[in-house]
Amino acid sequence: MNRPEVAAKAVEVAERRISMDKWPEYYDTKSARFIGKQAHLFQTWSIAGYLVAKLLLSDPSAAKMLITEEDPELVNAFSFMISTNPRRNRGRKNSKQTYIV
Repeated sequence: MNRPEVAAKAVEVAERRISMDKWPEYYDTKSARFIGKQAHLFQTWSIAGYLVAKLLLSDPSAAKMLITEEDPELVNAFSFMISTNPRRNRGRKNSKQTYIV
């Protein structure tokens, strides 16, 4: 979004608190004063998010790793796999069954 100063401020705030708070899943309230009541601690995605933010601040061109071009051949293959899956939900079954004797 071309606002590195906002991102730098967010990382700065996180650096002061998040490791001391044991890498919580989330904070309650808009000002993030309190760790969420149901938040789990030592969350991998909290740590990973922090590390990615640091990486992107130091090298914004690294964002290209997060974005990929859609491969039409793969999309077609997955679409075919989904449409031919025998376990997919086929809707309601007819309640009247016909038996051939």
